[in-house]
Amino acid sequence: MSSAPVRHATSPPVEPGPVDNAGDGVAVPQDVLNAEAINRLRELDPTGESHLLTRVFQAFETSLNRLLPQLEQARSTADAAGVRLVAHTLKSSSATIGAVQLSKVCAEVEAMAHQSRLDAAASGIELILSEAQAVREALRQLTAADSPAGAA
Repeated sequence: MSSAPVRHATSPPVEPGPVDNAGDGVAVPQDVLNAEAINRLRELDPTGESHLLTRVFQAFETSLNRLLPQLEQARSTADAAGVRLVAHTLKSSSATIGAVQLSKVCAEVEAMAHQSRLDAAASGIELILSEAQAVREALRQLTAADSPAGAA
């Protein structure tokens, strides 16, 4: 492939498994989420009073609830532009929350859809759908762990 590799600020190598990188007792499921990206978000609300992390994660989940059905619809109608748009949108938002693998797969699917190669993108689309579910679960676990006494 002649295109340059996709690079994201949130994609340094990480060890799999939950690790408390923040030193606050909250483990980040690193096989799905990048701890450095999560910590950068935490730094924006150091006291946690604004519940920024929870709000960002809820916004991402709302986005998933809207975009994943659009992706499935675009795939079923062979709408390359629709697949490309969803993959592009998810690529950026996934990188922001530290879902590095999801962002990477979205970048690959976006490139294939841009070339109208939906047949080649089929396995990537399936991976987006399954990885999105893993991210969704990891975010729920992290949000529950960040909430005092399980409160939102």
